[in-house]
Amino acid sequence: MPYLAFASNFTWVMVIGLLGPSIPVIIEELGISYTQAGLFFTMLSLGSLFGTPLGGIASDYLNRKALFSIAALTLAIGLVGMGIPASYTAILLIILAYSFFGSPAGTVGQSIMLAMFPDRRERYISLQTSFAALGSFTAPLLVALNFTVGLSWRWAFIETGGLALLLFLFILLVPLPRAAGGMMSWKNLSRILGNPRVLFSALLIFFSVAPDLGFSYWLAEHFKTELGQPLSLSSAVVSVLLVGMITGRLATSRLLKRFTSPRLLKSGMILSLASLIVFLSVPWIPVKLLVIVLYGLGTAPVFPLLMARGTALFPDQPGTVSGVLFGSVSLGGMVFPLLLGVVASSLGIRLAYILVGIIILGLLLTLIGTQVWWDRR
Repeated sequence: MPYLAFASNFTWVMVIGLLGPSIPVIIEELGISYTQAGLFFTMLSLGSLFGTPLGGIASDYLNRKALFSIAALTLAIGLVGMGIPASYTAILLIILAYSFFGSPAGTVGQSIMLAMFPDRRERYISLQTSFAALGSFTAPLLVALNFTVGLSWRWAFIETGGLALLLFLFILLVPLPRAAGGMMSWKNLSRILGNPRVLFSALLIFFSVAPDLGFSYWLAEHFKTELGQPLSLSSAVVSVLLVGMITGRLATSRLLKRFTSPRLLKSGMILSLASLIVFLSVPWIPVKLLVIVLYGLGTAPVFPLLMARGTALFPDQPGTVSGVLFGSVSLGGMVFPLLLGVVASSLGIRLAYILVGIIILGLLLTLIGTQVWWDRR
């Protein structure tokens, strides 16, 4: 069963990663502006912002196999729909639909996994996010491969739709546990959704999006415009970061056997902050590339371990808590790329990266402070 959760996160994150490298060709084909193209990402984030929490809550009360299979099938149909020539408005609606109904695939998969293996929470979430990072790594490669062999951008979506269809078939074949709780109780929901520690975990995860997406989104542009590097290198640096993140998350699942979660969290943030300082300080490209890998290693454990801490608060309601925490990721995905984009456009990418460093430092100090406070209590 853990492999279904891993596969669902790989597939969903791969779906997210298809749009970015396809945008230049979509703009040319449809004759749209940058602003209109930006609405694709807004619809993607908007759908998951609402679909993920609702799907997570539903997984604690309704038939999990049905929810899981509907989400996977919706992704398959929506992605194939992207392969059919359609108008700009139709594509917007398709993206919104498969994001809203398909984004719960990762949350429902995680809730089933946590219900079955609560004692392996941290290790399995770390492995799950490794597959998610692998999805981010695979998506642009698939788009580039299709362009190389002369196929349209639509084929990458159709092929990923085939992966979602395979996921759907495996979900039908594998026996899955039923949801634990009968009728939905608003009192119980408010107890979880209003819990200060759940909200605090959601807030930390919201800010953790900045060191992740806020750093990666501007890497290619930073290398191209501010460092004067060729496009061939600039477009590859995000892959260098993802190699560090995939390696770091795989390592985290093993290091948890020897070190505590708070220690790994703080060590990761210190490494990412130190790496960012070196990245901004040294002029040598080979050193910058090495530091990007170290930055990925440091950032890697932050999200999965924060997610594990949050979901551990209500182990009998993994779907509801997972939905809330994934919702905070979607909200951060809407806020921080835009915020850091405004800073980069007006003050330069370097200052945007300094803001990322300030956020990492704030997260580190917050974790240290809360740990001291809880120890005293």
